[in-house]
Parts: sequence; C-alpha cells; structure tokens
Amino acid sequence: MTATDIVRMAVAEMFQQEIARLPRFRLHEQVLYLNDQPVVYCTDRLLTELPETFLLQLEHGTADPMETMIYLIFTIARIGEPVQIDEQALNDLIGWSLPSLKSDQDEGRG
Repeated sequence: MTATDIVRMAVAEMFQQEIARLPRFRLHEQVLYLNDQPVVYCTDRLLTELPETFLLQLEHGTADPMETMIYLIFTIARIGEPVQIDEQALNDLIGWSLPSLKSDQDEGRG
C-alpha cells in the first residue's frame, strides 16, 4: 500500500463521516422527519405526486434536505393542497425560514 492509497482511504473515510452528519429527511407513516424530529405532515395526494425514486430516498433516510424542500414546495404549489409544516423546526434544523403563505389581503380579513 502506498502513501497515496493511505491518503485516499483517509479522505474517503472523512468524507463518509461528514456525509453521515448532514441532516437528512426520512419518511415514516406520512410524516417527514428531519434528524428524528417531525417537520412535515404529508397528505396521500402529496405523496402520490412525488417521484418514486425520491420517495425511496425518503424511506431510506437518504434524501437531501434542500432537494426535499424544493420538491415539496413545487409539489404543494402544483396540487394546491395545504400541508402542515413545522416551520420553526425547519428553521432550527437547517436554517430554512419559509415566507408566510398568506397574502396581504388574507391578513386583512379577520
């Protein structure tokens, strides 16, 4: 084994350790968990609209947080169905502060 092989192995091991520490979404019984904290409560319709390969990543706990949020935002907007999201948990865990989905007119209606 050469010095280059040892360095390659060390870098690969460090990379795997860093990847393991990154926050990941996991789907369990229609709830998306981020670092074992429930953050999104999905409807049947939302789940049927997500790509199957992405759902597999969610079930295996390997889905990337930013990719997950982008899929969710676009899918929720497309189907027009409300989804319960724990915005504070998302902000605390990955620094995502979602803008309010209410329009100025909605806030003026009391």
